[in-house]
Amino acid sequence: MGREQQTTSKHSEEQMKIIGLGTTVVDLLVVIEAYPVVDTKQPVLHSLIQVGGPVPTALTQLVRFGWSCELISAWGDDALGDVIEADLTRTGISFVSDCRMPQTSTGFSQVWIEHDTGTRTSVTQRAEMEGHLSSVRLLELLEGCDVLHLDAWPTREALIAAQTVKAAGGLVCLDTGSPKPGVEQLLSLADVVNAPRRFIQEFLLEANPERGAESLLSYGPSVVTVTDGDQGAWLCSEGRTIHRPAITGEPIVDTNGAGDVFTAGIIHACLSGSPPDVMLDFAVTTAGLKCRSLGNRDALPDLDTVRTALDLPEFPKKTAPGLQS
Repeated sequence: MGREQQTTSKHSEEQMKIIGLGTTVVDLLVVIEAYPVVDTKQPVLHSLIQVGGPVPTALTQLVRFGWSCELISAWGDDALGDVIEADLTRTGISFVSDCRMPQTSTGFSQVWIEHDTGTRTSVTQRAEMEGHLSSVRLLELLEGCDVLHLDAWPTREALIAAQTVKAAGGLVCLDTGSPKPGVEQLLSLADVVNAPRRFIQEFLLEANPERGAESLLSYGPSVVTVTDGDQGAWLCSEGRTIHRPAITGEPIVDTNGAGDVFTAGIIHACLSGSPPDVMLDFAVTTAGLKCRSLGNRDALPDLDTVRTALDLPEFPKKTAPGLQS
């Protein structure tokens, strides 16, 4: 993967500890014929309530690929909090009681999906996570972490977590989303970074995805990817940048969460020791398969489905370079 990790994993591949830290919300998805004109009404074609957020969605995909995952997040002591806990339990993602905050409202998103294109527009209200966990408790929860996945929220906790896991020789992965406070420092700590094209436009003032990926690589990561919806994705690593178009052939139903799923594909491929071209093919295909169905649970492909779509031989789960047991 390029830059060597300095210490070894404390776990075998079967026991590898993958922890995600980031926003968790309840999504209300509605499928509509077309985006409405202001001050008009139209019927909903389909609807779905699901658990969302870049980190829990990526962890769910990793669980689907056979990894064990834990989530550090925050939600309220309310009915939507119950929805999150039931979903995580059903999905197989571990969490602790600290995630539930009394006298706090659970974060939520409203997501409008256009029927003919599958494109989405969303608005989000996050639960306030900053300062929820003490530094001591956060370090306790990160004990033995081999792989850390972040969405840069909340800033303080993300930085503490990245510094802690990095110092212990673990792999730090970052899905940047939009520019956030502290992202420059997180980029310097991360090994694997995924950024949507809008991030490089806003953060780097760079319109070209390839140049944007190369610029982000200069901050310190060993692998950088840039995603751009139906234009596909770019991966920069080991001195070269490669591009793959989005997969085509079937109607796009729902693009919400595609970037989160793409990031999970990159993480899985990294942990499987894949070369850059296979990593990108795998992630693009994983995200594309997800877009063919509504939502971010039943729509997520398993490993055999991705292998079949790529005509790949065995894609074994094994310890990544620099994380050898």
